[in-house]
Amino acid sequence: MARQWESVIGLEVHLQLKTGTKVWCGCSADYDNSPTNTHTCPICLGHPGALPKLNKKVVECAVKAALALNCKINNVSGFDRKNYFYPDTPKNYQITQFEKPYCEKGFLDVKLNSGREFTVGITRIQIEEDAGKSIHAGSESLINFNRASMPLLEIISEPDLRSSEEAYEYLNLLKSTIKYTGISDVSMELGSLRCDANISVMEKGSKVFGTRVEVKNLNSFKAVARAIDYEIGRQIEAIENGGTIDQETRLWDDDAQVTRIMRSKEDAMDYRYFAEPDLPKLVIKDEEIERVKGLMPESKSAKLKRFIETYALPEYDANILTDEIELADYFERVVKVTDNAKLSSNWIMTEVLRELKESGRSIEESKINSEDLGKIINLIQKEIISSKIAKELFTIKLNDDRDPEVIVKEEGMIQVVDLGEIEGIVDQVLNENPKMVEDFKNSDEGRKPRVLKGLIGQVMKLSKGKANPKIVTELMESKLK
Repeated sequence: MARQWESVIGLEVHLQLKTGTKVWCGCSADYDNSPTNTHTCPICLGHPGALPKLNKKVVECAVKAALALNCKINNVSGFDRKNYFYPDTPKNYQITQFEKPYCEKGFLDVKLNSGREFTVGITRIQIEEDAGKSIHAGSESLINFNRASMPLLEIISEPDLRSSEEAYEYLNLLKSTIKYTGISDVSMELGSLRCDANISVMEKGSKVFGTRVEVKNLNSFKAVARAIDYEIGRQIEAIENGGTIDQETRLWDDDAQVTRIMRSKEDAMDYRYFAEPDLPKLVIKDEEIERVKGLMPESKSAKLKRFIETYALPEYDANILTDEIELADYFERVVKVTDNAKLSSNWIMTEVLRELKESGRSIEESKINSEDLGKIINLIQKEIISSKIAKELFTIKLNDDRDPEVIVKEEGMIQVVDLGEIEGIVDQVLNENPKMVEDFKNSDEGRKPRVLKGLIGQVMKLSKGKANPKIVTELMESKLK
């Protein structure tokens, strides 16, 4: 009987915080939009005698993350030096939290598309600093120290994940949860979110984990999932062929879709951790935690519940609209204009999200702002245009700066409500389609609605979508009877 295997996965996520300045000094944290090596000082460059001072805003952001991820916040924690040499680490050590992090023992409840739910434990979250940025150009390597000492949170999960699907959904939930707090952009594209995966395999039913391998260079959640699947297969194949798995760090090659050896994995002793002598203990009082709790914005779960209860939206709609805080905010701005939550939801979930998917834009980059979408929906509600014409208007508005109401007037899109004009079109359709009329009269009650819909469609086609659908339907039904 073939051996059966089970994978064990834990994720380490690094978040850059939106604090304006660096973690130990007053240098600007806007490292990407500034000339190279201009946001530096003796503190973040590690000059002898320069003393770090903890940015209070970093602590506030850290507490928000802890509260969002259901963690226990330690009133007293400390900082440690993690010693290693690398060209973009100006001090030759990183200030982090090793012995006692500021918070630990959190969790996230994750739900898969299949409906299955599971819990992922958060081992700990620690405050630390980022390194500089190496730029490799041919045979040369250049270093930009603007990023050195950017404030980071490292969120370390328990090894509770068992598949790439679980890891992918956990990361998505973690990202949206943190995004709702406002402490980070959580963007892999911008570099404000980075993820490393620790992967091992063991025989199904075993209580002993296999040797873990850390995989780096993961630039998207899909890359994380692909790397996990590859590494699981590689490890199983190696063991079944009589080999062993070494504890090591590997890089994900997204072009070749394989992992490659980077270095042997260091243990804690290799980093020669010791308490940071230039920083006092970090003390977070209960009063401070309560103060930050009062600053916390509405959570994703609370917003989901409110959308269902306040706007009477189906859970499916509410889940989609609250997936990203920017989309949820967009929806609420549209509803302020339309006073119609369900119609606003329908338009966002169909036309807006379709357009964003096709264009590759985010909701913040949408060419249809919330006010304009609200105006388009209101034109439908006032029966000035039909739903069909509204979709044409939406398409025009993607590349037209005119107000939706102006476009409707200037392009002759206003709905026809004149009874005589519509009746003339209805009569024309009935005269030109005697077979359909006869079919309607001879059909059973189950088929009649389909024939009626076909005749109404002909009227809408002749009127170029401008005829009021309600009037068309009433006239058509009356004449057919």
